[in-house]
Amino acid sequence: MEIKPLTGAFGAEVLEVDLKSGIDTEESRLIEAALAENVVLVFRNQDLDIDGFESFAASIGDFGETPFITPVDGHPNVLRVIREAEETGPLFGSGWHSDWSFQLRPPSTTLLYALQVPEVGGDTAFTNQYLAFESLSEPMQSILRGLKGIHSAERSYGPQGTFGRPDPDASMEIHGDESAVVHQTHPLVRSHPLTGRQSLFVNEVYTVGIEGMTKTESGSLLEFLFEHSRQIAFTCRVRWMPGTLTMWDNRATQHFAINDYAGSKREMYRVTLAGEQPALS
Repeated sequence: MEIKPLTGAFGAEVLEVDLKSGIDTEESRLIEAALAENVVLVFRNQDLDIDGFESFAASIGDFGETPFITPVDGHPNVLRVIREAEETGPLFGSGWHSDWSFQLRPPSTTLLYALQVPEVGGDTAFTNQYLAFESLSEPMQSILRGLKGIHSAERSYGPQGTFGRPDPDASMEIHGDESAVVHQTHPLVRSHPLTGRQSLFVNEVYTVGIEGMTKTESGSLLEFLFEHSRQIAFTCRVRWMPGTLTMWDNRATQHFAINDYAGSKREMYRVTLAGEQPALS
């Protein structure tokens, strides 16, 4: 197994591994360590059916909970992330976010496997939240360590959210409801359970406020952090090809699905793995 850097900032391609054949305990440990170090891992030229994809995910960790979206029949832990060529509604996964950060225990890892992708477009961008936090001044770091963000799915899956009402023209069955308006607090800065490294833990899709602050106060600080966290120097970008599997660490990155492939179909399998309640050590 060879690890090749994807950019100078973070991310890596994993070479000389055939996921279809399965991985042993040592290979699983190496992949987990590589992910903790590189935040995003890309496996090219894989040949996986849904069972093989699910099996590989299970070899890395336990499955997480996936709300609001109907999974693949017979595979309750797998989503089909699909957009047909003629679709024009909101794009699932757009906006900078960390998956399901509104949960008490947000996912540790997300795995996405490409079945069909546009000839051009449909990339996924990532931004490194270790770098985002470490580049802040010491006084700002100290302030943020004492604060908690308020996370909610209301903007996306609440009754008035982007996906709050069923769309008969959408390929994905997304069913928002009242449970999306529940608030969950997490530290604005979290420590990674494997590396101990601290990262910024806010995102523009699910972070709706800061505990103890007025809307005006929290809004100003969050807007600064959102803008700061997605600086080009902190980012990498994955261009998809059929058979590409990308996995990322939600504890240390945000991602953004780019909507630049109108008229083309894009279809993926997606799994999230269970995580822990964010904490600052």
